Amino acid sequence: MSHSAESMTDAVRLSGDEFDRVFGNLANARRFGKGVHQTRVLGLAQKLMQDRAGLAFLFEYAPRFAEAGVFAGGDWANPASLQPALVRNALLGGGPSAAIECLSELRFLAVAQGSTEEPGLDAPAAQKFLEDVLARNLDLVFPESSEATRETGGLAYERACSLLGFVADHLDTSNILAALISEAERVLLQRPIMVERIETMLRTATRSLPPRPAQGGEDDPAMASAWALLAALDGPTDLARAHSEPAAFEQALEALDDNALLEQARCFGASMDRTGLVCRLHAVLLRHAMDRDMTLLAEALALSRVGRTSLEEYAELVRLLIEHAVTVDTARCIYGLSRLLNHGILFFRPVAPGLQRLTVLPIQPPVAELLQTASRLENPPAANTLLLAGTLSVLGQPRGVDQGNNPTCQAARAISLWSQNDMGYLLELICRAARDGEIIMHFEGQAIRSSELSFGLAKTLNTELDPVSLVLTPHLDRIYMEMSRRTIGRGEDGHRWVNPELHGWWVYRRFSSLIDPQTGGIRDHDGFMRLLYAVYHPLYNGGREMVYAQPCGVVSTDANGTFIGWHAVSIQRVALDPDGQWRVYFFNPNRDKGQSWGQGIRTSTCDHGEFEGESSLPFEQFAMRLYVFHYKLHEVGDPDAVPAEFIQTIRETIAAGWGHGRAWS
Repeated sequence: MSHSAESMTDAVRLSGDEFDRVFGNLANARRFGKGVHQTRVLGLAQKLMQDRAGLAFLFEYAPRFAEAGVFAGGDWANPASLQPALVRNALLGGGPSAAIECLSELRFLAVAQGSTEEPGLDAPAAQKFLEDVLARNLDLVFPESSEATRETGGLAYERACSLLGFVADHLDTSNILAALISEAERVLLQRPIMVERIETMLRTATRSLPPRPAQGGEDDPAMASAWALLAALDGPTDLARAHSEPAAFEQALEALDDNALLEQARCFGASMDRTGLVCRLHAVLLRHAMDRDMTLLAEALALSRVGRTSLEEYAELVRLLIEHAVTVDTARCIYGLSRLLNHGILFFRPVAPGLQRLTVLPIQPPVAELLQTASRLENPPAANTLLLAGTLSVLGQPRGVDQGNNPTCQAARAISLWSQNDMGYLLELICRAARDGEIIMHFEGQAIRSSELSFGLAKTLNTELDPVSLVLTPHLDRIYMEMSRRTIGRGEDGHRWVNPELHGWWVYRRFSSLIDPQTGGIRDHDGFMRLLYAVYHPLYNGGREMVYAQPCGVVSTDANGTFIGWHAVSIQRVALDPDGQWRVYFFNPNRDKGQSWGQGIRTSTCDHGEFEGESSLPFEQFAMRLYVFHYKLHEVGDPDAVPAEFIQTIRETIAAGWGHGRAWS
């Protein structure tokens, strides 16, 4: 069998040659002797499943799998009896079952494409089976890192993602369009800074879309949503779609009268505001608008009354920011700029001069190279442009920051908290990290220089981060580790001292922990939970609302409620949701904040009164995963007023989930 040399790595080529030989032995073996050869075929298939080149190699053999006896003697021998709902567990289970499941999906794909036939399985049935598999597993087709995938994903997870991505690339996805668009909209409502995963979903959906209908001519809701999101990405107006190149669009804008230009600005601004997506041509429109009049600029930025006041007061600075930060390659920051103005952030004294300084900041060559390389652009703009654009996004979308595929939730949470509580300090840190290649923090009066520290939690930084996180995370990660090291031996959770020193003066100094650091057991559960209610729940704390978002720690669990590890989040506020239920609204540094934590606990990101980038849970469900929090001694209500049944329910849920097997005292 022939294979393209250009598409095969040396590892795939070597494994492929061996696979070809072993597969031939299986095909030629008698029925009673196929078992040994099956095992060898599956072992080699596991090696080839690791990347797309290996999967492409295996797919060429798919029409011959059944005839050769790959599935003989097992559950996979009868494809008509297989169930899409069981595919996920088989793939993630690893081992021979994952390998044979992978080969089975490739067989279904070959049947769906008409390159082979199977008894009891025709092309439409194979297509429907794979559509069902993809719709159930969009998180594997378009993977996004979380605590669960980082800690427990491993090679089986990566192989499953590669396989289902391969299937999606080779399958007509028109029948899962609704699932694709629903998933894209769900994530977009969180307003993340990094939107590559959503863009990939939309590009995948594009393959299944018919020609764009006339305006208002699409009756299918999924199709209409797909076109609206793609329009936000590629061009919200007919003029933009007709002149998709920046230079051509600029010329087209020059030919418009004032009314037509205003309509373009309104359409672009409304599309961005509605979807959270930004078209590259928006940068061209914004630069054109800033030279005309403020009304045009305000419409293009979708400014509120506060935003228009900000623009009027800081018109020259906004022009400077657009000139230095907004290009077709950094157009994503326009959403951040819009939110920054609408939230009145420029009126905080340190922000305007801090942003202005970034326009002329001398950036160290290694930092500049990191910013440009991580942008993945063929011809990246200047490092100052990338860093300033990223800063606008972080200040405008403080809960859109994320840790990416890194174990650095502490750093991501710190950046988010500073962008809400101490923007001047954040701008100073960005400046020092980019200009000096280090940051300096103090722990109990002693200076800690990041440049003198050798390691943090992230041994290798995954660079798929926003520019601010890219520059700051390595320094924050090392400093966090050093601060933690200095608390060893104190007999208490180190976050008691680290969180206030790392984050700032506004972190409450009192601290409560549910975990005994010596044994890992659960201590004084009832006292911890009663104090939590008396500090944060308005019905039991005297009706106090939070002034500053506060860092806290939750137990990370998977969809079965099984313990994974410890995770840094921040409590943003506690409030009644639209249905009258008390909820904790919190910031989760994971990129996708809608997660299943097991035992019926699923974090909400919309429809329950969440602000952009917030997750939320009913108060008692949040308590079921909380293990440390900060509080003020003189702002504690009455712990004894908390109903005993609340505490009992929380205790029983923890005992049946992540607390199972732990000592209780």
